[in-house]
Amino acid sequence: MGTDNLIQNWERNWKKIQEKDRKAKEEGVLKGRYIQEQYADGYAIYEIVRENKKSVRIKVCVNIGDDWIIPYWGEEATIDKDHALKNIGWRDHMDNLVANHKRR
Repeated sequence: MGTDNLIQNWERNWKKIQEKDRKAKEEGVLKGRYIQEQYADGYAIYEIVRENKKSVRIKVCVNIGDDWIIPYWGEEATIDKDHALKNIGWRDHMDNLVANHKRR
């Protein structure tokens, strides 16, 4: 696979993740949203695949670039729901700031 094809594949996969996230946000659910955890020179991206009362189940998203995996989470893990909510809240806040700035 050539570099151009690889990048196109990454971009296509990233758009799928963002679309799933947008739909879940509109529906007001956590399942389908993603969190990004800083690691090395970038981020590990995990999709929320199940929501429980106090925790969420996450699964790493792959084929979107560096494909970092957080060592203490691995490919799939159950994490504190509050951590996921803060992570998503920060991302949503930053997205709103950027969108508001662009409208000026």
